[in-house]
Amino acid sequence: MTTTTPNAVTPKAQPRPGAPSGSASAFTTLSAVAIRTGLKIARSPQILGIAIVQSVLFLLMFRYVLGGAIGVPGLSYVDFLVPGFVVSGLLFTAGGGSVAVAEESASGLYDRLRSLPVPSVAVLAGRAVTDAALMLVVALVTLGVGFAVGFRTGAAPGHWLLAIGLLVVYALALSGIFVWLGLVSGSAQAAQGLSILAVPFSFLSSAFVPVETMPGVLQAFAAWQPLTFMVNTWRGLLLGDPVTATFGHSLTFYLVGSLVWSAALILLAAPLVLHAYRKD
Repeated sequence: MTTTTPNAVTPKAQPRPGAPSGSASAFTTLSAVAIRTGLKIARSPQILGIAIVQSVLFLLMFRYVLGGAIGVPGLSYVDFLVPGFVVSGLLFTAGGGSVAVAEESASGLYDRLRSLPVPSVAVLAGRAVTDAALMLVVALVTLGVGFAVGFRTGAAPGHWLLAIGLLVVYALALSGIFVWLGLVSGSAQAAQGLSILAVPFSFLSSAFVPVETMPGVLQAFAAWQPLTFMVNTWRGLLLGDPVTATFGHSLTFYLVGSLVWSAALILLAAPLVLHAYRKD
């Protein structure tokens, strides 16, 4: 006589306690990374303090040490300098962000984040958003110091709102590039070295001197690089006709051009950052 044994039911495996389940949304991930980075900066006030002091010191040096030797037709040098310095200063502040990214990468933070069910792009965007916020704080403090040392503007409220909005766009575009530099550098020291790239782009632009005063080859590069479009747009919005009359093109041309450059930098940075993050 044959006895039939019913099929045994295999119990469903239970997840181990503390194991991640599901996946976080992009917004949740971006917010969590941005808040974590912001809290880290808040707990180390020297990060913000050093960035502000560095920016203010350089502004004072240009205003009182070099400014007397630089002439700008039809405009006081302090009025010419401050808008250009505020915009170009975003690059120098972003350099500190690339060093922080390199440190986080070396510490294994991104290894842990890659093991979690979270979107990679949101992790990187969260870091870039916080870096952009830091850049904006430093830029606005520097602008306030600019008013203290003689900068004056009669810009309408609408122009101010547009100028601040554009500054946010510029900061986001530039932060993506410097996050990538931090990922590919391999170490904080190397990231610090790579951030020196801010120097030629700042000085080979319209930030500190009129482009027309440069030699031919440098003038061609300076006239079409992204920082010149951004600086000219900001300067034109805050100073109006006395400055826009000296431009080779209209303010609208520089406004549209700066937005196109910002979009191009974001589109360039996104795949580079993702590739470096996943490869690392």
